Amino acid sequence: MSNSILEIKGIKKSFGGIEVLKGIDLSLEQGKISGIIGPNGAGKSTLFDIISGYQKADEGEVFFEGNNVIGKLPHILARQGVIRTFQLTRIFRNLTVAENLLVFAGKSKNRTGNTKERALELLDFVHLSGLANAEASTLSYGQSKLLEFAQVLMHSPKVLMLDEPFAGINPGLIEQMAQHLKDLKSQGLSIILIEHNLPMVAKLCDNISVLSNGVVELQGTPDVIVNNDRVKEAFLGGH
Repeated sequence: MSNSILEIKGIKKSFGGIEVLKGIDLSLEQGKISGIIGPNGAGKSTLFDIISGYQKADEGEVFFEGNNVIGKLPHILARQGVIRTFQLTRIFRNLTVAENLLVFAGKSKNRTGNTKERALELLDFVHLSGLANAEASTLSYGQSKLLEFAQVLMHSPKVLMLDEPFAGINPGLIEQMAQHLKDLKSQGLSIILIEHNLPMVAKLCDNISVLSNGVVELQGTPDVIVNNDRVKEAFLGGH
């Protein structure tokens, strides 16, 4: 796996005696988009929390660019190039849209060039430049997600982790976000995402892992996953 930028090996996590993750092995190839799907309670967000340093694993290792980074704090990982978004957006609602990016940039050591220019470039990239001076509290939910997306890009990440980027936003913004991800992939960014929108995951991802009951139940290309009977029943045909 010499071209894997991120490798997860044997990650286990229990809460109150209940084993949420039972030994997860995953890898993300350089410049690829990997998807993680599965029912609620499968352990997807817990896995993201561990990879990004927000929770400690009971066992296992996380390798980023060949170095074991398990247990490192989120801000350290972000500076090294691993950063994530959350299901619920974390923006500064009392600041303007542009100020949100400038404040976030202050936490980054990976920024290059003029910070204000970078912020304006990213607002243009996510089609929010017309709202640069608007208070963030006035944004729609989908626009807030796009702002958070631009925030994390201020760090110039090497690995971008997205937790349900398409949830709760309208179809037009979903297509817009999907195009952003394709553009970033073409620039060499490695992306791993949790998502329930299976058609969009299949459209975007190079490979997909199915988590269920704390284990990786199935891995493969989108064609393999989407045509699996159990996946089709769970995601496309109802329960």
